[in-house]
Amino acid sequence: MRLMKFYKSAQKLYGRVFYSYGHLVGRYPVVFIVAALVSTGVLALGLLRMESETDVERLYTPINSQAVQDRDKMKASFPDWTGTNYNTYSLNAEDRYGEIIAISDGNIFSNTSIGEMRILVDTIKQFKVGFKGRTVHFSDVCARASDLCVISGDFLLQDDFLSSLEQGNVTYPVWNDVDISLFVAGVNVSGEVLESASVMKLTFHLRQDNGSMLASTLTWEDTFVAHMKNESSFLKQPRVHFATSQSLGDELNQNTDGDIYWFSLSFSMLITYASVVASGDCVGSRNHLARAGILAAGFGILTGIGLVCLCGVKWVNVVGIMPIMVLAVGVDDMFLMMSAWAETNIHGDEWDIPTRLGHTFTKAGVGITITSLTDFLAFMVGATSDFLSIRNFCIFTGVAMLSCFFFQTTFFAGCMSLQGRRVEASRHCCTCHKIPSREELTEQGRPFLIICCCGGKPPRERRDSIFEKFPSLCLTNFLLTIPGKVITLVMFVVYVSVSIWGVTGLKQGLFLNLLVPPSSYYHGYSVSNYHYFGVKIPVQFVFNHAGIDYKNETTLKHVKELFHNIGQSSDMNNGTTKCWLLDYASSEHFNITSNSIFIKNLQEFLNDRSDLRNDIVFGSNETITASRCHMFSRNVPDSVDQAGLMLSTRQIAKSSPMQTFAYHPLFIYFEQFVAVLPTVLRTVGVAVAVMVVVTAILLPHPAIVAAVLFNILMILLGIFGFMAIWDLSISAITMIHLVMSVGFSVDFTVHVCSAYMLSEGQTRNDRARNAIIHAAGPIFNGGLSTFIGICTLVVSQSYVFQSFFRIMVLVVLFGMSHAVLLMPVLLSLVGPMESNRLEPSHTADKGETSTSGQHSNVDEIPCTGNHFSHL
Repeated sequence: MRLMKFYKSAQKLYGRVFYSYGHLVGRYPVVFIVAALVSTGVLALGLLRMESETDVERLYTPINSQAVQDRDKMKASFPDWTGTNYNTYSLNAEDRYGEIIAISDGNIFSNTSIGEMRILVDTIKQFKVGFKGRTVHFSDVCARASDLCVISGDFLLQDDFLSSLEQGNVTYPVWNDVDISLFVAGVNVSGEVLESASVMKLTFHLRQDNGSMLASTLTWEDTFVAHMKNESSFLKQPRVHFATSQSLGDELNQNTDGDIYWFSLSFSMLITYASVVASGDCVGSRNHLARAGILAAGFGILTGIGLVCLCGVKWVNVVGIMPIMVLAVGVDDMFLMMSAWAETNIHGDEWDIPTRLGHTFTKAGVGITITSLTDFLAFMVGATSDFLSIRNFCIFTGVAMLSCFFFQTTFFAGCMSLQGRRVEASRHCCTCHKIPSREELTEQGRPFLIICCCGGKPPRERRDSIFEKFPSLCLTNFLLTIPGKVITLVMFVVYVSVSIWGVTGLKQGLFLNLLVPPSSYYHGYSVSNYHYFGVKIPVQFVFNHAGIDYKNETTLKHVKELFHNIGQSSDMNNGTTKCWLLDYASSEHFNITSNSIFIKNLQEFLNDRSDLRNDIVFGSNETITASRCHMFSRNVPDSVDQAGLMLSTRQIAKSSPMQTFAYHPLFIYFEQFVAVLPTVLRTVGVAVAVMVVVTAILLPHPAIVAAVLFNILMILLGIFGFMAIWDLSISAITMIHLVMSVGFSVDFTVHVCSAYMLSEGQTRNDRARNAIIHAAGPIFNGGLSTFIGICTLVVSQSYVFQSFFRIMVLVVLFGMSHAVLLMPVLLSLVGPMESNRLEPSHTADKGETSTSGQHSNVDEIPCTGNHFSHL
């Protein structure tokens, strides 16, 4: 009893606050409309300061990860040799390149295919790139070794290799100390002798040692792509796929920007839907009001983007889905306010417009506040993510959600007041001329078309549409029967079982090539590269401590032990060790008599071993300030294997007394596979806690808070489980949607639980039935409007938009099912049965006097509503 009294007291307090605000807007609608429009105009100027972040690494890898810190150490310790002594083993940062993969239906080493490939390579070497008034060739920007441009795999086109192949002298996978499996695939092998292959990979490496050359290398890469798009259309045999080091970022940005079209289509469809649902006679029609609500959501989106840009936050491509999300939320809030307004129709002869708008906010205020506040806070929690793409997306979306709430309660509320004045004056919805009712026109014998198009009167009752009546009628006649309860509970047991099974197969991480559509040239390249060559990388083991005594026998012993342990790892290829100290120790130059002799002989040794020259940095006073050794990994194509490779090599390096660390430039991308799950669990967990706190403040009853928490967890379980079934992984992209789903899940539950608590039913079944009657229609209508808002995305080629569509379908489907199926059944079985009858209040129940002298009972219990509400 005390809990119910406290709950109702809180609702009355909120009701008074919202009534006062709604009454104020009703009295001065033009002021609020103009203020909203001015705010839009001022803050939209922030678009002029919009800056974009397009770097794939910064967007989709954890900020300041261990790999990023290790790369900083590498750059500080080792010079860049790509302009003079390029070696793929010893890169400090990710390689820059143009790459082609040639695929033949027969033998790639046939005379025809070799001739085509030689012509293609010569053409690439010779094509001209215009840059700052001068002509740039490949020779100007290429990475070099022995004063020659480095093209990995070009030895496959040389006569000596082809002659050896023809004579059966080429061994596979290693030939002349070269691992040719890195350059050919689809091989036919007899014993260890290579006979033929169907795939060849050639890589044109670019220098990075000169900062002034960076712009010209980027221009060369752009020209390479443009040339290959044209050239590959003429090559029938072999087929050629191609890419550059910046292709993924370029294609990702172009792809997501192109899908902004779908927002425009969604906007149009929601306007149409709202106009149809809000139809009426020529006076009572709410078509213009519905369009004003959608326009208010649009203003919210525009203002939110402008405000965030003014604060210096950079736009990222995944923010492209934000307008559709905010639009769906804004439209549903609009429906809730229009529904509450419609309930005041019966008092149209008694209440003035400010009083009616005050009661509208009394009934809808808590609902739209919960919707906006929970969504905003969920995204603010997401803004603490370690991924820049998620952080910026959540900032843009959270601010846009709050901005949308502002415009719904100012611009749209003001329009609602003007709409009410027009209706009460019996003015036509299009011409604003005062018109007679349809009954009066019928008595005058006017034509049917005139009666329909020129007649109407202010509505004095609520007219529920089929969208509102049908769900509640169906559910109340079946759901609360014993068979209905049994079937519902069995369905949800199956749902939970399938979800748990799906969670066990959920993958982590995001292969970034998924972000580009199948029509992209990069997609074909990435699929071929992954299928034929996989991921084999030379892991560097770096000794950057200047105090290491390399001539000491103990040091040599520790290095041998280190690489023995590395070779035992299942992820590493034990026969591919390349270590300057081990090779030096086994050479005739090795001498540890003194430090000066050790260094002198080492330098002589390196004169003959240019492949090891990049791995040692000499300091003053005959010292070595940093060095590194290498070992190739096995093929690690799976995200779990890649994360395992990085973690295992780091652990082995950490356990060595040599003070070493493991590094490869791709570790920066592997970091996401390790960080994404803890980040998701932490972010979603904090978001759930925040949602529970907000619910406890605005709807302070333990039963509602418990129901909200239960529903959030159940919906999240289903989303996690069915993500795996729908071929989605836990990644920086889907994390955005999971944070969003937490906020949305609250909205589904609140309406049903609140309706149950406020029901006058004498049994749990009666209360649950009243909750269904009150909630089923709004939830169904809101879910339908949300689905209309996102349905256009099903044909989008963007992974960002596709994953958003899939998870939103799961959120809407599971949220609706939990709210109108599971929750009523559980409440009918174990729901609280506290009396909601309160003692009359001597101070509050007398009502307030409106400015017109009419009484308005603002202490009546408000309808709290939910995120998906009805007209």
